[in-house]
Amino acid sequence: MGIRRQRGDRDARIGMRPIMRLAARLGVVATVLATLALSGCGGRDGPANEALPNGQHNAGYDLAGMNASSGRPDILILVGISGGGKRSAAFAHGVLRGMRDVPVSLPGGPPSTLLAEVDQLAGVSGGAFPAAHYALHGARSFERFPEDFLYRDIAAYVWGTYVLPWHWGWLVDPRIGTNDRMAEVYDDVLFQGATYGDLMRRGRPRLSINATDLATGAAFPFLPFSFDVICSDLARFPLARAVAASNGFPLLFTPITLTNHRGPACSEPLPIDLSRRLGPGEYYRMQLFETVRRMADPARTRWLHLMDGGISDNLGLRTALNFIELGVTEDAHYVQQMLPVRRVVLLSIDGQSQTDPALSNQRMVNGLVQIFDAVSGSQIDNYNLETQARAQAIGQQVTRGQRDARCARGRTYEGFPCDDVQALFVRIALADVADPARRARLRAIPTGLTIPREDVDALLAAGEEAVRANRGLADFLAGATDVAGATPPFQPRR
Repeated sequence: MGIRRQRGDRDARIGMRPIMRLAARLGVVATVLATLALSGCGGRDGPANEALPNGQHNAGYDLAGMNASSGRPDILILVGISGGGKRSAAFAHGVLRGMRDVPVSLPGGPPSTLLAEVDQLAGVSGGAFPAAHYALHGARSFERFPEDFLYRDIAAYVWGTYVLPWHWGWLVDPRIGTNDRMAEVYDDVLFQGATYGDLMRRGRPRLSINATDLATGAAFPFLPFSFDVICSDLARFPLARAVAASNGFPLLFTPITLTNHRGPACSEPLPIDLSRRLGPGEYYRMQLFETVRRMADPARTRWLHLMDGGISDNLGLRTALNFIELGVTEDAHYVQQMLPVRRVVLLSIDGQSQTDPALSNQRMVNGLVQIFDAVSGSQIDNYNLETQARAQAIGQQVTRGQRDARCARGRTYEGFPCDDVQALFVRIALADVADPARRARLRAIPTGLTIPREDVDALLAAGEEAVRANRGLADFLAGATDVAGATPPFQPRR
């Protein structure tokens, strides 16, 4: 019995030898690959976002200042570009192209164009790419962006992050994530080391890149307000990292992490007064106040882990709406600077497709990707509708507030009736393409980061045509007061 056991043990050891040799070789290979990855990437030694000097705040990039600094001060135009991968990016870039041909002829100022009068350009997820590229490069974006991004195989860089060993730093260094690698890619092909400081020096339009705080699910805009809350210097933050955070699709990419610098070394007051008493029905404002309060508390928030902005707002509109709800626009200095404004346009560029209704005619739905797309798509569609309803309501609120502020100075302001103020919410959407066959083809284009050249060209053309064909927008910018969807016109005072 003992002899048989000894022979069995020896046979087992002999049978294990090939496996042990293979394991040893794999260990050597893993060590070499880890060394390659570390030598190629090298972790970051400090925080990704620099601290503000004590007692300072992020100045020089406020919306009121942008509107007053150049362009027509009597018009305020806010643009949001939706998520939806390269499909949304191409459609939005086409809309931006077409906006050059939409005239602004509102009485009271020189003729201009819709694009030239944009004060804030917000982008989320796929929409962050055209927004950031135009904000940085201006008119040159129309020459460069298609080749820099739209026609480029960005998906190859994503695959390279996972299959090329020299990009495997994220496997062995906890300070590196897959989205850190993509931020490097975006910087190389689109932004060439640009920071928000470069945008501040360029001026209008102000850029708002929107991500989602993974801990709270709240929208996080890369704007002075948010960086003041965490006492961080926005001017030194790389533009590519903001775009990477906004496009950080869950599971595929890791979060972009920011450090909360608020604490003993930061004595600058918060940008809003959280002690303000709120009414019993101000539920949304209460929620926003709590989000800011939590973000400002280093005991509860040491780091912010940011992912795809489409999780919290796939239209790129809620940041502007949230600032109004927070009361930022009620600041006396802001109100004074904005007194000339008579027309407000909130423009939504929506390249997102809708959930496929064909699922209701399928007996079985088993694919994980299909289920994920359906669930996330339905949530996004429903949330988008709520955002659009809020945009309409906020437009009415802004109109009332602006009329009250102007009329408190007299019956007229700069030659126009004080209550001659209107707001318009406009949606330029891929889903509204008139021809059914063309619409179906465009909406079937996937949301990935690489799509065929002919699809890019089709989306560009659709975007240009859509904004040029919007008569309501053109009429509103020409001074018409009876445009469908606009807030009610003022009534001349007797």
